[in-house]
Amino acid sequence: MGLILFYLFTYFYYLNRVFPNTFWGNENLSGKNREQVVEIVSKKLDSFKQSPVVFEIGDQKIESNWQLLGVKFNKATTVEKIFEQNQSNHLGRGLIKFASFSFARPYQVQPDYDVDFSRLTDTLESMFSGLEVKTNDASIVFKADKPQIQAEKAGKVVYRSSVIFALRGNLDSLSEVPIKLNLEEQLPKITEEQAVRALEKVKTLNNQRVVLAFGTDSWKLFGADLLGTLKFYPSGEEKGYIEKFDILSEPLIIKSIKLTDSLAPFLDVGVDENKIDLFINNIADQVDRPLVNATLSFESGKIVEFTAARDGQQLDRVLTKEQILQKLSVENISGENEIKISLPVNVTKAKIANEEINSLGIRELLSKGVSYFSGSIANRIYNINLGAKRLNGTLVKPGEVFSFNNAVGEVSAATGYKQAYVISSGRTILDDGGGICQVSTTVFRAALNAGLPITARTAHAYRVGYYEQRGFKPGLDATVWAPAVDFAFKNDTGYHVLVQTVVDAANAKLEVDIYGTSGGRKVEISDPQVTNQKPPLPNKYQDDPTLPKGTTKQVDFSAWGATSVFTRKVYRGNELITDDTFKSNYRPWQAVYLVGTGG
Repeated sequence: MGLILFYLFTYFYYLNRVFPNTFWGNENLSGKNREQVVEIVSKKLDSFKQSPVVFEIGDQKIESNWQLLGVKFNKATTVEKIFEQNQSNHLGRGLIKFASFSFARPYQVQPDYDVDFSRLTDTLESMFSGLEVKTNDASIVFKADKPQIQAEKAGKVVYRSSVIFALRGNLDSLSEVPIKLNLEEQLPKITEEQAVRALEKVKTLNNQRVVLAFGTDSWKLFGADLLGTLKFYPSGEEKGYIEKFDILSEPLIIKSIKLTDSLAPFLDVGVDENKIDLFINNIADQVDRPLVNATLSFESGKIVEFTAARDGQQLDRVLTKEQILQKLSVENISGENEIKISLPVNVTKAKIANEEINSLGIRELLSKGVSYFSGSIANRIYNINLGAKRLNGTLVKPGEVFSFNNAVGEVSAATGYKQAYVISSGRTILDDGGGICQVSTTVFRAALNAGLPITARTAHAYRVGYYEQRGFKPGLDATVWAPAVDFAFKNDTGYHVLVQTVVDAANAKLEVDIYGTSGGRKVEISDPQVTNQKPPLPNKYQDDPTLPKGTTKQVDFSAWGATSVFTRKVYRGNELITDDTFKSNYRPWQAVYLVGTGG
């Protein structure tokens, strides 16, 4: 009975004090009340966090401090940890816990602290950077655009796992003893032999190109751009590490550990998704556009207000990325030279709906034609915009022949056009309206695709680079030179057709859309067959008094001569209503330089 009373008395004495055999750091806290413990913890932690953290590596000593190492001490929660054994709402369980402490080995309470692992990593990297020698794995490099293996090189490092555990030991015991570390050899994870497999895969991919297409537009990924999307990593380490474990409830990533032969990985090839995202975003910037419904207002039989109808377009970036990654995955790399991907684009159809528009029979998009003018001088771009603006909103009545020259009107300085280079009498000269043929060429392409009869079309004397941009073959151009040379088509649909233009300056793109009623019309156009190719003529130099003497300026570029032939068949239902053949003969052309003769 006396022993029980003794235990009860002792238990209640320790109820608000630290249990027996409880140590914090090297100090016995047994029997201390909360106020005493708070004072001891505060003084000890204030002193400890101010003490330097010393690392000894061979004969080198490096000092840091706990703040730089990302360690933050928590005094209040440390005190609660010391008293947590006192927490019990049941007398019997409390007595049992107290008795266990009375006769147990000393109980060591560890300080409570948080670690900013990002700051810890940065500090360690900075501290050891002057001592460590970087280890280089064998990898794939490109010299003269050809892949080859770069040999491995061993290094010397302080293994971070050893540092972390040593720091934790000093923290838990509040020890200020120097931390002894070793600078150890770090063998490369990847040797030349283990990189051979990756090299073979890259060689195969180096001969390929990825072509992504939507409508008449295409984007190519090949050569240095394609290889630039690749990343190389040891197998199993795609995320950049080979070992991860938790410490203090935080993930600790170890980027390098000693590897046995059985663990040695091969070099793997993957696709850098961040670079693919940038590539896709660039495509989306060119593809995406908002929906615009058409409006058309008349006054006294003339169009006084016109809003061009444009279908809304939005690239499905997620699906595009999935398709690219699937095609470029290591498992799917093959000897196929061209990998084709049809871009997934969500199209929202524009409405062409008001009573007056419907009465004219303008119900749907019959076709569109596109061309590109990248590299054009400012005056040429200005003329393209002006010509397109004056063509925009042109209505062609049923049975009427559309004349490009009539629709656009006079092309001269008096009507607002600027001077740009044109071909005249076999010479490249500055003249009003240079670039207007970009518009007529694009109308020709739209009329072809609409299946409308072409009643007048003349090819250029020689191949013009603008009209072959973005994969177009020669033979799809139409020159104009009023009044002698015109482009014309007939509206044989039985309804009005509406011609509208869109200039996309950001992407140097001109689009011509033709609206009307198709009546079930279907168009088949063959791929142009290019034959009889002849090399360019020698460079041509022309005197130009408008340029200062001694100045030479290139205004035209060499082009191969060729013959281009393509066919077009137009059906209404199963009936063949048009069977055309378009032939273009292009002379070889020389680069043209203007030589200044002015004062």
